[in-house]
Amino acid sequence: AALLDLGPQAVLLKGGRLPAPEAEAAEGGAAEAAEGRAAVGMVDVYADAEHGVVELRYRRVATNNTHGAGCTLAAAVAAELAKQVHSGTGPLQPLEAVRAARAYVAEVFAASAGGKVGTGLRGPLNHARALWRGGSD
Repeated sequence: AALLDLGPQAVLLKGGRLPAPEAEAAEGGAAEAAEGRAAVGMVDVYADAEHGVVELRYRRVATNNTHGAGCTLAAAVAAELAKQVHSGTGPLQPLEAVRAARAYVAEVFAASAGGKVGTGLRGPLNHARALWRGGSD
């Protein structure tokens, strides 16, 4: 919230992993805990004057293909805001844009889980997922 005092209308902090007990509570991960698997969640933090501080929690996808995640999230938020402007349906809803962008990034992470691209430790996200599965986005 202190970042809002510097002038932006909204702030999104891309977060990281939650400790397993918090992740279980956030995600309903009791089943994972009962099966002996540690549920690890993720959290981003959004803040604006209207909504205050909002924790956006989501399930972590197990993949090493994470290169470009921050850039993808930022570009998806910008695209969602542009769609709002183009639709002319009223004032911008940045929190809704962030939620839609998070949904897109979750799809990309899920599509990235099975592959290995390149020789480095972290491969790129799979933005071409629709082409590889024969669908269209």
